[in-house]
Amino acid sequence: MGRHAGHRSEPDRASSVAEVLGKPVVTIPGCPPNPYNFLATVVHFLTFGSLPAVDALGRPLFAYSRLIHENCERRAHFDAGRFAIEFGDEGHRKGYCLYKLGCKGPETYANCPVIGFGDVGEVSWPVGCGHPCIGCTEKGVGFTKPIHALAKVKNIEPPASYPRVSEEQGKVSLGGAALLAAVAGAAAGAAFHVAKKLDKNDGGTKSEGKKPRAEP
Repeated sequence: MGRHAGHRSEPDRASSVAEVLGKPVVTIPGCPPNPYNFLATVVHFLTFGSLPAVDALGRPLFAYSRLIHENCERRAHFDAGRFAIEFGDEGHRKGYCLYKLGCKGPETYANCPVIGFGDVGEVSWPVGCGHPCIGCTEKGVGFTKPIHALAKVKNIEPPASYPRVSEEQGKVSLGGAALLAAVAGAAAGAAFHVAKKLDKNDGGTKSEGKKPRAEP
C-alpha cells in the first residue's frame, strides 16, 4: 500500500512490495492486516492452485469488496441521523454513528465489522470499541487523511432532512397527531359506509335462508 520512496505524502518513505518487484501481487492491507484474511488467501491457493480474485489494488475481493459502512453495526444510526458529536457525549455513550467524528468506514473497503480481530469477536475493531475507523486498508485514506476529518461517503450521504442528533426519533407533533386522527376517522367512516352498502346489496340479491319481513 506504500508509494514510491521519497513521495511527500509518505512519511516513512516506504514502497509497496508490488512497486519493489515491479509486478502485481496480492495485497492484504490493514494496521495490522487481519490474520484471517491472510490465512484465507493462503488456503485458497493451497486448495485451488490459484490466488483468489482481487480488485485493482490487489486486494482479495472476498475481504475487500464492500465498504465497511455497509456492514457496520452502527449503520442503522447513520440512516436515522443519529450521530456522536463529541467523544463521551450522549450519542457516543449510546453507540450512535461515528461519521461526524471522522469515521472513514464510508470510503474504506474491508470486512472488519464482519470478522473483527483475533478471537474476541466483532467488537474487537475500532468502531466496535467506540473509535472511528481510520481507513487503514484504503490507499490515500489511512495515514493520509487526518483521523477526525469527515470521510467521503461513496454510496449515500446523510440528507439535510435528518433531525438534529439531540432529537429523539419516532415522536409526532401535536399537529401531526391531529392530522393522523382526522385521516383515521375519515377512513373508518368510509369503511363503515362501504360495508353498509355491501350488506344492503347482498340482502337484495340473496333471499335464501332469510325470514320474510312482517307486513305492518
